[in-house]
This record gives sequence, C-alpha cells and structure tokens, in this order.
Amino acid sequence: MSETEKKKLSDLLAEERTELAKLRNELAESRTMQAAERTYAAWIRTGFTIAGAGWTLGELLNSSENSTIALLIGGALIILGLMCFVYAWLGFKSVYDYLKKNSAAKNTEDYPFTMNLVTVTILSVVLFIIFVVAFALLIF
Repeated sequence: MSETEKKKLSDLLAEERTELAKLRNELAESRTMQAAERTYAAWIRTGFTIAGAGWTLGELLNSSENSTIALLIGGALIILGLMCFVYAWLGFKSVYDYLKKNSAAKNTEDYPFTMNLVTVTILSVVLFIIFVVAFALLIF
C-alpha cells in the first residue's frame, strides 16, 4: 500500500471516528434529557402524593373538634406538594438549559428538546393552579 493510499485510509477512518463521536454525544444528550424527565415525573408524583394527603387529611378531619389543626396540617401538606411541583420544574429547566447551552446542535432552532420544556411548563402550571384552587377550597 502506497503512502497516498495510507493517508486516504487514515483520513477516512478519522472521519468515521468523528461521526461516531458526534453520534455518541447526541445519544448521551438524549439519555440525559430522559433522565431529567424521569426525575421530573418522580417529583410530580411526590407532589401529588403529599398534596393529596394534605387534601384528604384536611377534608377528613374538617368536621372534628380539632378542625383548625387539621386545616393547618392539610394546608401545609398542600403547600409542600406545590413546592415539589416548582422544584420539579426548576430541576428540569436547569438540565434543559445546561444541555441547550452545551449541545452539539448549536443552532437553537434545531435543538430537539424544546417541545419537552413547553410540555413540562404547561403541565407544571396547570398542576400548580389546580392545587392552589384545592388549597383555597380547603381553607374556605
């Protein structure tokens, strides 16, 4: 094999390795975003559980002689659940921003996870509003 052929083969292999490295980076970004989505879902489930327990406790013990304490505990649990929703969104947004800043797709129009952020934001706002209304109904 001549030196020219060796150089062409070396260049071809270098290009192939570069393409494989780009693919690995894209797949790693995708896995990181999926992990952020799973973490977001876990925090939302936790918030639902805590806020649901607060609502149940507040309604269940509302007619007892310690209704004020039940309302305080129930309200505190609903607020804690709301804080979980906010924390979930903040955590997801931080991962999203980090990946967007350091993404292989430097063009923001080509960034593949924009729809995820919009969906997560809408879901978080709707859940937050629902539980604020539930908190208001529990108190009044």
